[in-house]
Amino acid sequence: MKAKNQYQKYKYYLLKKKEIYLHGLQESQKLGKKTGPKVVLNSLPKSGTHLLESLFFQLPLMRHCGKRTLKIETQNPVESKLPVISSLKKGQFLLSHMQFHDSIIKTVNENNIKIIHLIRDPRDVLLSHLNYIEKMDTTQKSHKLIRQYNTRFDKLKAMIEGKHDVLEPFSEVLDKFQPWLNQPEVLCVKFEHLIGPNGGGSKELQVDAVKNISNFISVDINKDELESICNSIFSSKSSTFNKGKIGNWKNTLSEEEKVWLNNVLQVQIINYLYNND
Repeated sequence: MKAKNQYQKYKYYLLKKKEIYLHGLQESQKLGKKTGPKVVLNSLPKSGTHLLESLFFQLPLMRHCGKRTLKIETQNPVESKLPVISSLKKGQFLLSHMQFHDSIIKTVNENNIKIIHLIRDPRDVLLSHLNYIEKMDTTQKSHKLIRQYNTRFDKLKAMIEGKHDVLEPFSEVLDKFQPWLNQPEVLCVKFEHLIGPNGGGSKELQVDAVKNISNFISVDINKDELESICNSIFSSKSSTFNKGKIGNWKNTLSEEEKVWLNNVLQVQIINYLYNND
């Protein structure tokens, strides 16, 4: 979402509500009100949230719940947000950026809700986040912080270090989302597997990822539906699209920046199941 002021944000969300409403009028989505699963689509911000959302807009029975992306982070206490999760109805999915809390697991288990957690190479997440706060959403407090620096290297260092009440240190954010990868009730999906050949990935891995997701939420799709979904998931028209391809950090960063970033995020890169190369 490119937003230079609050009016642009309001316009975006108004158009989004219209899209959600019209999608929910389709026959399969109406049927989902009786038989569909309840699903939370969780991710660290800039990990490809809209890629997963694009998939769910194409799945039978599923419809957007109509609520804005749920954020449970350091500045958003978890207790007041749990009712948003438990209020999900059959056939609805909710987008979220939730740091891990045991109380969330308890809530989804009590309400028969599935969680799918999307992960992405932390180095690509960092670059995507920098682009977002620097160029796309200039209303954030972090935009004012980042624009103080002249070089990309200094901007990356500022994001890694963070600033109190403005920008949480990036490694700490990664650590707070990482426990999702170890939960048996949660299906973890790699962005790099889901994006497919249009984003520089593998068609085979994409097909497997979509199958795993549909099986996890017990929504049947036939061969033709599977092919259509895979061909349509990735789109450069997303409101927060920024290249969105695999390993962009390798093509963007200087050798000095690569060595530094691999060093400062060494533990997190490994914990997120990526190679530190």
